Amino acid sequence: MQNPLSRRRLLQAAGGLSLVGLTPVKNGWAAGDAPVLFTALPYLQPGPNGAKVIDAQEQMVVAWQTDNRPASFVVEALGKIYVPSRAERLHDNDGEISFNYAATLTELPAGKSVRYRVKMNGKPIAEGRFTTRKPAGKPVRFLAFGDNSYGDISDRMIAYRAWQARPDFVMNTGDNVYESGASCEYAQHFFPVYNAPLAGERIGAPLLASVPFYTVIANHDVHGKDAKGHPVADFNAVPDGLAYFTAMHLPLSGPEGLVAPPLGGPPAKIQHFEAASAGRFPRMANYSYVYGDAFFLCLDSNIYIDPTSPSLQSYIESALKSADDYWKFVVFHHPGFNIGEEHYTQQHMRVLSPLFEKHGVSLVFHGHEHNYQRTRPLKFLPDGPGKSGNVGSKDRLVPGTFTIDRNFDGKTRTRPDGVIYVTTGAGGKTLYDAAWNERPEKWLHPEDNNADYIARFVSDRHSLTVVDLNQSALTLIQRDAWGEVLDTIQVTR
Repeated sequence: MQNPLSRRRLLQAAGGLSLVGLTPVKNGWAAGDAPVLFTALPYLQPGPNGAKVIDAQEQMVVAWQTDNRPASFVVEALGKIYVPSRAERLHDNDGEISFNYAATLTELPAGKSVRYRVKMNGKPIAEGRFTTRKPAGKPVRFLAFGDNSYGDISDRMIAYRAWQARPDFVMNTGDNVYESGASCEYAQHFFPVYNAPLAGERIGAPLLASVPFYTVIANHDVHGKDAKGHPVADFNAVPDGLAYFTAMHLPLSGPEGLVAPPLGGPPAKIQHFEAASAGRFPRMANYSYVYGDAFFLCLDSNIYIDPTSPSLQSYIESALKSADDYWKFVVFHHPGFNIGEEHYTQQHMRVLSPLFEKHGVSLVFHGHEHNYQRTRPLKFLPDGPGKSGNVGSKDRLVPGTFTIDRNFDGKTRTRPDGVIYVTTGAGGKTLYDAAWNERPEKWLHPEDNNADYIARFVSDRHSLTVVDLNQSALTLIQRDAWGEVLDTIQVTR
């Protein structure tokens, strides 16, 4: 086991959080001179701006969460003082609330290290540093993984490996926490692991204190059911549900008017949630952002979504068409090309493949299947919509014709003819199909005419994806929870 690093070494090595005025107490952290319990230490979010990187116009959100005892906070950075907003979040049926704070740091330089300090009642309590978005022409490293936080040692090992990789940012493929996407689950399983004050295999790491997390909405964010069995965020059963929209501060670059996650429960609780989201619900379910030479399109793929919708397809086409100068990546939770037993029939997002091919998407990332799968470069022509429009059902098969690039090997032949689909859902939760690694006959399905579109399949260990890219090439490496390499390819364009 790796020895935990001291706070001083952490701050020097990775820009992680230095807790200069907080001490651990039961269920959180507290200041010595104020009766305020911190349920989430200061953490970073990318904020509302996802457009092209412009020097002196960059942003970063510093956020934290406390119990319901008020205090006066500010954030200091680059000689400026930022006063945070405060939102109330209901977290039980007895009416008890907590506070979510967020300070948006603005007019920041591009691609620069920025030190920040959080003060409470005039006294420093935490400080750290981050690097703003890099402009085009600079090398970028990002991580991708999903289906992560539920309280096992695997969560902490992945968090530690992620921190060791020194990424510029994390692109989470959904299901940040289990089982209901609730604020209390974030406080219990997510923030203590990805924003731990120390780093170690059995602890986690202070990743969120120095690295922004992007993510996509997934099925465990909308975990309730209505009377017909369709997914709904039920605020009667989970008053602090849909924390995706209250804990996260992601780009607001998507359109209004797309299908929103359905809400259920008493109107007063729904109104309380909407107020706590401060305008981020529902727009944050679909968004895009630029980082260096990469463009990311992040989509809601939950089973209440109909991907044949003209408004959704119009948004996707417009977003991808506008990003011609960039590597193009698409991220959503439910994989369309997945051979796993658990979710094979949830293929509705396949119908978008012709759009991805038309506009030069290189890789598509997802989770949902708790393992690692990488396809060969492929093109897919649907025979029609199939069952993709069967909203609310898990049976959404989409038959069609595969054109598979079997010449691409990611080593000597690195220019793919088609899109590579990467399922990276082994971020911590219980693994699926653990015995299938060396059984390629299991990777074929008669519904797909036994097309051999899977090139690599690892299901017996937790893992994360590391991507390094510049303007002309990218390298993808899959590492397991012990840091061993499971897969590696290079892609050129």
